[in-house]
Amino acid sequence: MEQDTTWVFNILWTDEANFSLHGDVNNHNCHIWATSNPREYTQKPLHSPKVTTWCDFMGSFIIGPFSFETQCPVNGWITETVNAQRYLTLLRETVVPCLIQRGQISNVTFMQDGATSHAANPVKAFLIQTFEEDRIVSRRCRYTWPPRSPDLTPAHFRLRGYLKSRVYLSGPSSLSELKDAIRREVSSIHPDMSHSVVAGFVTRLECLPCGGDHVEHILV
Repeated sequence: MEQDTTWVFNILWTDEANFSLHGDVNNHNCHIWATSNPREYTQKPLHSPKVTTWCDFMGSFIIGPFSFETQCPVNGWITETVNAQRYLTLLRETVVPCLIQRGQISNVTFMQDGATSHAANPVKAFLIQTFEEDRIVSRRCRYTWPPRSPDLTPAHFRLRGYLKSRVYLSGPSSLSELKDAIRREVSSIHPDMSHSVVAGFVTRLECLPCGGDHVEHILV
């Protein structure tokens, strides 16, 4: 950054987030007392249906969102776990072509957190082949992203919370409505907001003398 003040705005910040349809409420301790055992039960899912969404952005644009899901003949679209193969398919078939189309593939620095699927050998090999190791910030690469540092990750301290505050305003009642709301809110984000979020990352770098502690309390 001391050599090139625009370098940080060419980082492609990436992250996944789960959007639950109804929210997660622990009702384990909710009891209903009756005078006799009704011998009846009600089946319900253990967790609220959710969408796992992946998004990436730079200081001037956003790519995504993309959902990890598969189509089932009986139950429709089902959310999938993010494993190495699915993540690699997303990078190879969607993310990299988008960067090539925008003419950004040669100057992007690719950032990802330390999730197991991100650090798998096939994913690492593909990223090095695509971006070269000098333009990758990731666990198990030359430049490692600091583990457990949500205060520094722009997708954590701004983008994820902003999207969730907007998506649920429309009160989606199905997964399709939830996904539509996510896509709508992402597409409505102005480039100025992306630029501001990255500028906030620079501010957080100035707070690193906190010794690895949280920095939210000293940010304006």
